[in-house]
Amino acid sequence: MNPIPRLIAILCVAVFAPLLSAQTFQFRTLKNPPLEFTRNGEVVGIAVDLTREAVRRTGHTAEFEIRPWKRVLYEVAKGDADGALNAGRSDEREIWGLYPDEVLIDETYVLFSSQPMALPEDLAGVEKLSLGNQLGYFYGEKFHNQVTTERFKSVETTLTIEKNLEKLVAHRTDLFIGDLLPTLYYVDQLGLDNRVHVVRREGSQQPLVVSVSPTYVAFSRKTVDPQYVETFGAALRAMKQDGTYDRIVDAYIKR
Repeated sequence: MNPIPRLIAILCVAVFAPLLSAQTFQFRTLKNPPLEFTRNGEVVGIAVDLTREAVRRTGHTAEFEIRPWKRVLYEVAKGDADGALNAGRSDEREIWGLYPDEVLIDETYVLFSSQPMALPEDLAGVEKLSLGNQLGYFYGEKFHNQVTTERFKSVETTLTIEKNLEKLVAHRTDLFIGDLLPTLYYVDQLGLDNRVHVVRREGSQQPLVVSVSPTYVAFSRKTVDPQYVETFGAALRAMKQDGTYDRIVDAYIKR
């Protein structure tokens, strides 16, 4: 028996096995520019590009589809998709989801004003100011309590960031609380760079951060191996260390 063909076959398997084992992960997310949105028919954005690059570094590929948020969670929980972007951790989601140790995006909630402004961390003085916020958002228990206990002069709730910015520059509200990256994106898109300002912490040039909510890629327990989730987390962590993470963020917004 000629051993050469058998040897060639073995070598081919060794060389091409990694390629054969590569897979395409199906991710779901909501529309939330600049983190996730559609441009020229393609799903793009900060969270999308970060996830795509981390998956690429693990030897796989990724595809993305935008859905309403409840459907996103439903499809991943059922195993009809492999992962959900920008998912917060909760006991309920841990039942169906696997979370890497590495955070994908920190939702950082800050205040915006139409004039340069600084406030103390205890928000002393907001009793004289009106606030705009967004329907369905939770800004941390401490701030939520201040809103519901009528700490502000008044609170106006709208559906979108754009509508809140419109009210702010028209002086219909004094402040708007919003997620930093998406709000900065809309400020730029609407040409409001000189009309909307991030409220600073009194005595500092740093933003007054109201709350921070870490979000992750939540992988489906039904379709993804826990070991892969660890590998994905390590790839994302390496991106933060080598500067790739910041480059992707800076490609979408001005900071």
